[in-house]
Amino acid sequence: MASSLISHPAASTAPPCCARFAVRGAHGVMAGVRCHAQASDMDELYMRWCVELARKAAGHTSPNPMVGCVIVRDSRVVGEGFHPKASQPHAEVFALRDARDLAKNATAYVSLEPCNHYGRTPPCTEAFINAKVKDVVVGMTDPNPIVAFKGIERLKSARIDVRLCTEEEASCRKLNEAYIHRMLTGKAFATFSTMCNVSDDLSAT
Repeated sequence: MASSLISHPAASTAPPCCARFAVRGAHGVMAGVRCHAQASDMDELYMRWCVELARKAAGHTSPNPMVGCVIVRDSRVVGEGFHPKASQPHAEVFALRDARDLAKNATAYVSLEPCNHYGRTPPCTEAFINAKVKDVVVGMTDPNPIVAFKGIERLKSARIDVRLCTEEEASCRKLNEAYIHRMLTGKAFATFSTMCNVSDDLSAT
């Protein structure tokens, strides 16, 4: 995948208005995660970019979620990637490969909290840590109990700043509503139109 290397106007040098809120992580430990009370326009732009990248794999990632990742350094995109399908590397890995050495001290934007466990692929948190990214902006926490908040906690323990892009959280949730529904209920997600189509098919037999 070729690097985008697209320049963007430099973000405001004024320090953003920030707030801290607590999230409940593993073993009931409360971990502070920094977020922008008013997310910068650039954070929103890059997170929307992540969502659009993730959508390229629509219909191919199940049972995994769709995820997009963008690596930004000095106000330009130096790497991007998305999770193409189950058993393939995650979005973070493709983006870091694209960025190569430019990932060091860069900001990583990812539409879903990076995983911190070994499954079919190694933890994405370790990939970020090994690449020495400076901070990570997350579109939403992962509802999967294996992942939930553990990825954020691992990054913070490695002294990587983590913040939630709350302005784009709704877009990230919409992207993976079927995955979220399955994680929270253990049941498959079906839309009304899908149910109607099934009903029509049955009545036609």
